[in-house]
Amino acid sequence: MKTTYLRQAILSGVASLSFAVAAHAQTTTQDNFLNSLLTRKTMTGDWNGGRTRLKEAGLTFKGFYDGNFADAMSGGKRTGNGYAQQLGIGVDADMGKLFGLEGGTLSVGFNQRQGRSVSSDFIGNRLAVQEVYGAGETLRVTELSYTQNFAHGLVQTKAGFYPMGNDFAGIEDGCDFMNVGFCAHPQNLPASSGWSDYPTGKWGGRIKLSPTPSLYIETGIYDVNPGYYQKNNGLKVSTSGSTGALIPLEAGYKVNLGGLPGLYKVGAYYDTSDAASVTSASDMQSGRYGFYAIANQMLVSFGGPKRGLIAIGMVSYSDPSTALFQGSVLGGLIAQGPFAARPQDFIDVGYVRAILNKRVVDAKEAANATLTNLSTGEGVLEIGYGFQATPWLQIHPNVQYVMDPGTFSYSHIPNAWAFGLQVKATL
Repeated sequence: MKTTYLRQAILSGVASLSFAVAAHAQTTTQDNFLNSLLTRKTMTGDWNGGRTRLKEAGLTFKGFYDGNFADAMSGGKRTGNGYAQQLGIGVDADMGKLFGLEGGTLSVGFNQRQGRSVSSDFIGNRLAVQEVYGAGETLRVTELSYTQNFAHGLVQTKAGFYPMGNDFAGIEDGCDFMNVGFCAHPQNLPASSGWSDYPTGKWGGRIKLSPTPSLYIETGIYDVNPGYYQKNNGLKVSTSGSTGALIPLEAGYKVNLGGLPGLYKVGAYYDTSDAASVTSASDMQSGRYGFYAIANQMLVSFGGPKRGLIAIGMVSYSDPSTALFQGSVLGGLIAQGPFAARPQDFIDVGYVRAILNKRVVDAKEAANATLTNLSTGEGVLEIGYGFQATPWLQIHPNVQYVMDPGTFSYSHIPNAWAFGLQVKATL
């Protein structure tokens, strides 16, 4: 009897020990997975080493997710909220590693946008409080391009199907804000010409010269094709519907003022397309133009190469004879890495103003006596905090105050407050 009890006790002890070992192994596995998830550079990780091997072979896969929740809390047309999102995926093929063509890169990309516009549905303003809303809310081919460097980067060429805004008029650090007025190009350019920004691609190409590490000059030529913006044309890559060509020119100069980096750029464009006059739809104008100036300068260093107080500024102008959205101005401050323990966090505050062509306002008021004292500009003030939760996940709560939201609908709409929550993930 004692032997039986002893055997049962031993078996029970072995079973308990086995269970404890299994539970510990499971806990360890879960802890390892959680630690990996919180520390990896991308959400999907290294694919059991496959991602690194592919990159070493010449294929670099890219992906991101950007979600924008906005709540129109007061003012505007009415209160309400909505969510908009975009998912982007792509691959860069290093032609040197793959085929021995050094300095060459083939890029392919797609984008899917979905959601609801809080600006359109609830506030009534032009500068969308969710920067990911627009371009038809559909699946799009964003890029089919080839880039080639010559003379160790002194000359770079790029050609194919892609958004020209990827290479021109970019506002550095602008997408630390959630309002589209900051992120990340002057909005009057695509609104008042054949200019295209991400995710809408068009056929074209450019050449970039970098005679010194600090200076670059670039120009190009791109198809002007309004049909690409239509929702059912997200996979369109033909040139049918072309109305002309857009020719941009940009120069940029990097500075280092007492160890504080900055980038200053100026640019202009000419669109050969015919466009209707802003005062008479039957009066067609031949060609249209515009220009811009953009500055990005660190003012104070917080002790790290990328930590500091950064100022951004922009002014842009479009042809007054054809542009309803004639110009924009922007100013902002970004405290990047404000705390030593949080070097990837940021605090942002900025103001952007969209300017309505005064010729249009005057014509509207002259034609309708009830339209008086119309605003000639819509302003947005935004303040937020960017929390880098993991290397691949950023959470960005923000508050936006929209002034004169009825400007572009020629109406008086109360100023509006909107709360925003932006989530960005590197896939």
